[in-house]
Amino acid sequence: MEYFASYYKCALQVNPFSYSRYRGKDVTNEEEYNCTILNKCLENNITVIGLADHGCVDSSESLREKLKNNGITVFPGFEITSAEKIHMVCLFSPEKNTSELNRFLGALGLGNVVEGNETSTMTCLDIADQVNKLGGFWYAAHVTSDNGILKLGKLNRIWTDKRLVAAQIPDSRENIDPNYANIINNKEPQYKRDKIPALINACDIETPEDLDKETAITLFKMTEPSFENFLVAFKDPESRIKLNSEIENSYQSCIKSIAVYGGYLDGLYFDLSDNLTTVIGGRGTGKSTIINLIRYTLNLPIEREQQKSINSMIDTNLGSSGRVELQIVSNAYFGQKFKVIRRYKQIPVVQDEQGIVSSLTVADILPTVEIYGQNEIVDTVSDSLKINKVVQRLLPIGTQLHEKIQESYDALVANGTELDKLEEELESCNETVSDLPVLQERLRFYNEASLSDRLSIIKKLATEEGQFDAFSKKIPKGALSISEVTITDSENAELKLLAEAVKAFNTSIKKIKADYTEAVTNLSEAYELQRKNWTEKKSQHDQEIKDSLKQIEGIQDKSSAELVADYTDLIKRVESAEPIQTKAVQIQERETKLLEVRKNLIENYRVCCDESNQKINRHLKKLNIKKLNGKLRLSIKYRQQKQKIIEVLHKIDGIGEKSVSGITLYEDFDVFTFAEDIRQGAGIIKTKYALTQGVADKICAGLTAKDLRKIEQLQLQDLILIELEVNGHFKKLENLSKGQQCTAILNILLLDNKDPLIVDQPEDNLDNSFIAGNLVEIIRANKIKRQYVFATHNANIPVFGDAELIVAMEESDGLGKISDDGIGSIDSEGVRNKVIQILEGGPEAFRMREEKYGIS
Repeated sequence: MEYFASYYKCALQVNPFSYSRYRGKDVTNEEEYNCTILNKCLENNITVIGLADHGCVDSSESLREKLKNNGITVFPGFEITSAEKIHMVCLFSPEKNTSELNRFLGALGLGNVVEGNETSTMTCLDIADQVNKLGGFWYAAHVTSDNGILKLGKLNRIWTDKRLVAAQIPDSRENIDPNYANIINNKEPQYKRDKIPALINACDIETPEDLDKETAITLFKMTEPSFENFLVAFKDPESRIKLNSEIENSYQSCIKSIAVYGGYLDGLYFDLSDNLTTVIGGRGTGKSTIINLIRYTLNLPIEREQQKSINSMIDTNLGSSGRVELQIVSNAYFGQKFKVIRRYKQIPVVQDEQGIVSSLTVADILPTVEIYGQNEIVDTVSDSLKINKVVQRLLPIGTQLHEKIQESYDALVANGTELDKLEEELESCNETVSDLPVLQERLRFYNEASLSDRLSIIKKLATEEGQFDAFSKKIPKGALSISEVTITDSENAELKLLAEAVKAFNTSIKKIKADYTEAVTNLSEAYELQRKNWTEKKSQHDQEIKDSLKQIEGIQDKSSAELVADYTDLIKRVESAEPIQTKAVQIQERETKLLEVRKNLIENYRVCCDESNQKINRHLKKLNIKKLNGKLRLSIKYRQQKQKIIEVLHKIDGIGEKSVSGITLYEDFDVFTFAEDIRQGAGIIKTKYALTQGVADKICAGLTAKDLRKIEQLQLQDLILIELEVNGHFKKLENLSKGQQCTAILNILLLDNKDPLIVDQPEDNLDNSFIAGNLVEIIRANKIKRQYVFATHNANIPVFGDAELIVAMEESDGLGKISDDGIGSIDSEGVRNKVIQILEGGPEAFRMREEKYGIS
C-alpha cells in the first residue's frame, strides 16, 4: 500500500446542470449532464471536485451523489459575491449536507437567493472570517477578470490581507495579463505581501467539456484526497500546489519499495516516494540499518575505514538466512522495472519485471546511485578524488566527445607501446653487433696470413651456413592473422543475401588460411631437406680441410683443427651480424618516423582536451548561475592534481617529497611540456620548477626516453575548486569550517542525477540555520527530478522539506518496526504526532520552546 503524498488533480469550480440557466441557456438533461461530468473526471484523472454554483447549493445534490458514489471526492460549496462585488468561491468538507450549506449561505449575507447572482451584505474579509469559523475554505475567483479583486481595482488592502490565502488565475504565471503580472509576482509595492497567496487554476464549468481544459484544474499534493489534507496544502503551497503548466516530466530512477526478511527488521516493508522519503525514529530503532541494508543490497563499494563497522551492522541486523528485496525503476534502462535480491553473504540477484534473472548488474541499472553513511560526507571533503567524483557527474561532455578523447589517448598510448618495442629491438640488435668490428679485425688477420686461399672452402661453407641460419628466421611462424565476418540471422531478404556473401567470404578466408598453412609447411620441409643435404656435403668438406691443414704448423699456438673451428665460427658470426646491423638502421628510421607521428598525436589529444574544457566551462557557468544560485561557486583547474607525476619522481633515488615541492606548487602544469623540459636538460627544469641543481640532475639522469613517454601518457585528475558564500563573501573549501565544508559538498550532492541519493543523517556537521534556510530549499527544488532517501533526527528536513513520505521507526519486542500510524506525509495526523514526538521532543516541549522564544 502506498502511503506517500502524491499530486491529485482537482477541479474547484464545477457547476451543476442548472448553471446554464444562470448563463441564459437551455437546461440540459440532469442525469446525462451528471454522467458526462463523471466520465470527464475519469478521463482526465480528476479525483477532487469543488462544487461552486452561484449563490445556491440545492441544484448540486444529484451531481454530488453521482460523483461521490463513483470514487470522486467532492467538496460542496458555492460562489458568492461580496459587498465589494468580489467573486469568492467557498468550499467545505464532504460531510456538510445541503441543509448546513444553506445555513452557511444565510450566515454569509445571502438569505433569499432567487437569481444566484445576488450580492451579499457582507464584505469580502467578513465573509472570509465567517467561512473560516464555519470550517470552510475560500479563494478569490478569477482575480484578473470581471468581479475579480485585481480587475475591480483599489482593493489592495484585501489582496495584502493574510486572510487571502488563494487566488484563481486564468492561465500560467507566465501568461498572466501584463497589467497584473507585477502584482501576481509580488513586485508591485502597493500590493506587496510577506507571503504571496497560492495561485490556482479553476474555471466555471459550463459544459462537461470544460473539464478537458488544462486551466480547469490544479494539482494538490496529499497523502489521500480529503478536505483536511486539502487545507494543509495551503500551508505550504510552493511545494504542495502546482498548476498544470508547472508540472515537469521527470524520469528519474527510483527505489520503489524495500522488503526485509530476517534479522532486526524482519517483516519490514514499505513503498518509497519517488521524491523525498525521510526515516525518523529514536536511536536504535533501525534508521541507519535501513540505509545500510539498501547499500548492502545494491552492493555498493564501501571505503576501507567504514567496511568493518558496516559489515558488523549487517551481521547483527540481517544475519544468517536473511535477505533484502528492492523494487527498482531504472532511468538507464528507460523506466524498466527490476527487483534486486540480496541474501546474507551472497551476491545480489537482479530480476526483470517477469521475474527472470537478468544478466544486468546493479551498476547497470543504477550506474550513478549515491549512498552516504554517517559522517561519510565530511570524509569526502578531505579527499580530492572523491570531490572530483561528486562534481564531475554535473559536467557531462557527451558520449561522442568522450569517445573522441579516448580514441586520441589510445592512439598516443599505442604509439608509445610501439616505440617501447622498437627500443627493445634496437637494444638487442646493438648487443648483437657491438663486437662486429673486433670480429672483422680478426678476419683480416687470417686474410693477411694468406690462409684465405687455403681456407676459402671454409669461408664458403661458413657463409652458406650463415645464409641458411638467416633464412630460417624468415620462415613465418604461427597462423595467418585474418578474421572471418559474422552477421546476425534475419528474416530480411537483403540481409539474407548479404549473409550468403558473408558465407562465401568466410569460405574463401578458410581456404586462404589453409593454403597459407600448407605453403608454410612446404617451405619449412624444403628448408629442412636442403639444410640436411648441405650439412652432409659440409661434413665431407670439413674432413678434407682438416686433413689438408694437418701439415700446417700451428699459427699463434693453435692447432690446425682449432684454426678451422675458429675461422669457421668467425666467418659465421660476421655473416650473421651484418644483416642485424642493417636491421638496426631500419629500426632507427622507423623510430624517427614514430616520434614525428607522436608529435601530431599529442597535439590531437590536446585539441580534444581543449574541446572538453570549453564544453565543461560552459556547463560550469550555467551551473553556478542557475543551479547554485550564487551560494556556491565551482571552478576547475584542468589536470592539476599532480600525485601521479610525484609518484613517478619518487621512484628516482634521492628524490623525496620536499625536493619536488616546486613541481607540486607549479601553476598550469602540463605533462607534455614537463617531459620536453626534461629532454632539454637540468638547467631548464631547475629554473622553471624551482628545483635544486642536484635534484634537477637526478631527474634528468634517472628518467629514460621510455619513462618520459610514460609521463606524457599520465592522465592527471582535474583540481576542483569549491567556494561557499559566507556573509557575502566567497571562501575556499580549505578555509571553511567542517560544517561549512559539508554544506558545500551537500549542496553539490543534491543536484542533478537521475539515480537516487541516500544519506544517513545529512544534517551531521551542519547548523540548523543552513538546514532550514539552504538545505531544504535545494531539496524542495530538486526532489521532483531526483529521489532522496534520508534517515534524520532533524525536523527541518521532513517538515520544511515537505517529505512526500515520512517513516517513523520504533523498537518493539526487540525488533525495529514502523510505528502504528507512523507512515505517510505531514498531512497525516498520526505522522504529524510522530514527528512532534520524535523530532521535537513532544507537544509540551514544542509549546514551551514556542512560548520561550516569544515569536508572534
